Amino acid sequence: MKKYIFLILCFVLVLSCNDEAYDNDSTGDSSPALGASDYSPSGNNAYWIYDVAVSSAVVTEMNFAATDSVYVSSINQNSFLLEANDDGIANGSMNIVLTNGSLSKTSTTLVFDGGIDLPDNLADLGFTQDLSIEGMTLLDLDASNNQELYNEERNFSENIDLDGLAVPINISSRISTTKINFHENKALNGTNYTNVFEGEFSLNIEILGTFSVAGISQTIPILDEQDVLKTSYYYVENIGLVRAETVQGISLSAQLTTLLSLSGVDLDIPTNVSIENIEELVDFALSD
Repeated sequence: MKKYIFLILCFVLVLSCNDEAYDNDSTGDSSPALGASDYSPSGNNAYWIYDVAVSSAVVTEMNFAATDSVYVSSINQNSFLLEANDDGIANGSMNIVLTNGSLSKTSTTLVFDGGIDLPDNLADLGFTQDLSIEGMTLLDLDASNNQELYNEERNFSENIDLDGLAVPINISSRISTTKINFHENKALNGTNYTNVFEGEFSLNIEILGTFSVAGISQTIPILDEQDVLKTSYYYVENIGLVRAETVQGISLSAQLTTLLSLSGVDLDIPTNVSIENIEELVDFALSD
């Protein structure tokens, strides 16, 4: 039972994987006459360097600091690819997403097409779902504040193989992006910027599992509907992504913890997990 719950937690965190005060903030509902290319430069040899800080009060082994070097690897008309570091794997949550697909620009939008890689151990257990994302708008200069830019809901079932036993689960997910604000002036990472687009990426999940207890089958929530990942991201004119603040978290349902307790199962993993991932731009270079 504990192995099952632990693997579900890993799956959710893979799906999802020190805030400073911001002063001198002037906001507006609409952006000036700028284009999406101003916010997502994609010239040959362009790169961005980020300091990444990951912290968790519960999962202390996740506490680390790293550096991400993100660069344009290929360009095809209005589309381009980003890669990170020598091994191709980013440490920052937002850059993990951005480097796992392609980005395309119109005059006013920046759109992501890509996917989320499934780890080998979960694939071996029987997870077969396509975790692709198509047409996810990250930036829309014509959108109003708090306007949703993208929304996709999915529902699917899996049978997880645990030591030869098929355990059914049902997963409902919702991926969305929203324009939060457009700031004429915004202090980020200790620097004052002008014309800042603030957006939010969210992954909401509900998981139901069917357990057999004393010969009786019960379907209960493993995770009640909740945001397991939420990223606030900031794009700046003539630079690109300057900052991203991500919180990944899960909270096991009260029904599940009660069932485990009544079944005499000592759950030696945390029932509530929160991991913060901060990406701060420290250097960049743009090239045509």
